[in-house]
Formats: sequence, C-alpha cells, structure tokens
Amino acid sequence: MSARRTPLTPEFITQWLNTWRSDGVHVSSHELMYYRSKVNAFQRFRRLHPPPGPSGALLSKFKGRGMEFDEFRHYQAGDDIRAIDWRVTARTGTPHTKLFREERERPVFVVVDLSDSMQFGSQLLFKSVQACHLAASLAWLAVARGDRIGAVITSQYGHVEIKPQARHHGVMQVIHHLVEQQQLALSGWQQQHRHQNVFAQALERLQQIARPGSIIYLISDWMSDDPALWRHCLALQRHCQLVPFTISDPLELALPKVNVNSPLAMTDGEQQVVFDTNNKHQRHAYAHSQQQRLHATLKQWQQLGCSLRLFSTADALENQWPGELL
Repeated sequence: MSARRTPLTPEFITQWLNTWRSDGVHVSSHELMYYRSKVNAFQRFRRLHPPPGPSGALLSKFKGRGMEFDEFRHYQAGDDIRAIDWRVTARTGTPHTKLFREERERPVFVVVDLSDSMQFGSQLLFKSVQACHLAASLAWLAVARGDRIGAVITSQYGHVEIKPQARHHGVMQVIHHLVEQQQLALSGWQQQHRHQNVFAQALERLQQIARPGSIIYLISDWMSDDPALWRHCLALQRHCQLVPFTISDPLELALPKVNVNSPLAMTDGEQQVVFDTNNKHQRHAYAHSQQQRLHATLKQWQQLGCSLRLFSTADALENQWPGELL
C-alpha cells in the first residue's frame, strides 16, 4: 500500500461517488463494509513500515488494567518493587513479585462527533461521512488484532453507546449505528434544528464506561469551544490510551480564488459572512486565522501527550491513511 494520491478532478469525484453509489452526503453500510477488505493491506504496511519507537498509534505501555495477572515468582534484582505482592511475601517469608501478560481482547472505543459542524463538505464528502469511513476502518483493524470494538456516537440529539464486542458482530453493531446516527444528524441539520455541540458530554460519559487500559479513538473536527472538552480528555488520558483524529475540509483552511465579480457568501444558517475572494488580503487573513485555530488544537493535544492525526474530506480515505492509522 503506497501513499500515492489520486488527483482530485471532477472526473475522479464523479467516478468515485458512482463506484460507491453515494452522494457524499449520506453514508451507507456498503461503504463501511469495504474497509474489511483493507485489513490485510494495513497489516502488510505495518510490517514493511514499523513505527519508530513508541510513536505509533498503539503503545506497548498499558495504563491501568491493560495487563492481566499471570503468576507469582520470587523477586529478582531489577524487578519493579511496585509489583511485589506483600501478602504472598509475608506468608512465604521471601519476596514475591507479580507477573503480568498483555490483556487479550482489549476494549477499543471509536468516539465519533456528528454535530452540526460535521455536516459540511465542499468537494468529495461531508465531514460526517468521512468520519464514519474512518471509524469503520479503525473498527475492522481492532477486531483483526483480536480486540473488542465498541463506540460512542454523538450528535445534536445526544449520543448512543455500543458496548465493546468481539469479532465481526462487534463491527456490524458499530456500522449499523454509524449509518443510523449520521442520517439522523444530517436530517436535523437540514431542517435547521439548531442544537449545542454535545461532544463534551459524550466524553464525560465515556469516563464512566471505558475501563482503564482501553484504546479510545476520537474523531471530530474539534470545532467545539466548550472548555469542558479538554478537561474530559485529560481525565480519560490518565487511564486510557487516546488516539485523536481531526476531519477538515479544504474550504475551512483557505478560501479559493474565484474569478467572479460578486463576493462569496458563507453562512451557518444563522449568521452570514461575505468574502471578496479576489481580495488577496482577505484570503490571507482567513487562512491565517484558520491556521491559528488548527495550531491551537494541535498544541492542546501535544500538552496531553498525544499526536493529532489529520484527515481531509477532499480525498478518499485510503489515499491518506499510510502512517496515520497504524
């Protein structure tokens, strides 16, 4: 699997959408089932390009109950004194330490933000559709490793929880709810039912249901200005392994230069902003402010000890993922 990117031309977009029988706005189950066929390519890429040190998506250092007790043995020089079992030591009269092995079927959650800001896309896909594609690919990878996959999917209507389950059945449950919730969220956005971003509330709930040592994939555009969002991420990061992703659209990063006489109007349904795309100063000011926002999000994750992975709505997921998912 290579990192080659297919040029994004109108012909490519039309062909890609026709292949998926998709409009790029509504996600469907057959789109998400596709990533099952890509598991072997992922694993082959991992073997050929092992991540340097601990910078890969999966770390060997477990937090909390990421390890299962295996057996006792006599304490040896160099053993971690925190692993000494003092009850066995007192009973036998000689120091004993606990041995652990990596837990099998580690619980994995994909947490997907389908709030109003995710119902946007200017080229190939809506952000909410790309988020579902990414969540499905991560789910197939998780069960291929032998982990149990669950999900928390949030929209303006609240959130749904899928308990971690093993093998094919677990992924199918996630896919079913991704399709259902994306279409429900999209319908609410189209009807202009305005609600607050409740992603932070879903993360608060996740603190109660994610056992220590879980892997948590977080997929959002991180547009929420709720400060509670980062407090909940910090609380989760103490006991779980967080792997954050951001979904962005090219129009959110830079204004296009359009040779038209009339200005470009942009609205979120409540407020409208007008840009003169022929005005170089306005285009630079817009791009600068958006880069500052992205930099602030990257910095927030760096402070939490995590690396934010970026995905665009303007290209097929498989043209972007080498080195990002693994």
